Amino acid sequence: MAFYTLLYEGYGVRLSGQDVERGTFSHRHAVVHDQELKKEVRPIDNSLDEVQRKRFTVTNSHLSEYGVLGFEYGYNITNPNSLVIWEA
Repeated sequence: MAFYTLLYEGYGVRLSGQDVERGTFSHRHAVVHDQELKKEVRPIDNSLDEVQRKRFTVTNSHLSEYGVLGFEYGYNITNPNSLVIWEA
């Protein structure tokens, strides 16, 4: 509900981490992979409009923790109206 509230109020939400799409830590099933249709389904997209969908990003990152931390820090600095969460 916190993500929805931020998106509806015009803020961005970015989730990043080694396996954040699947949600091995706290963001369960942000992206579901449909094996039959061979495509990604994002359940949160069903209740967001097109502009809000563009402000919600879920990205798997590689294992270089310092590199990813540097990128996410830079992303956060240039987008001060976004919640940036990096799961290490």
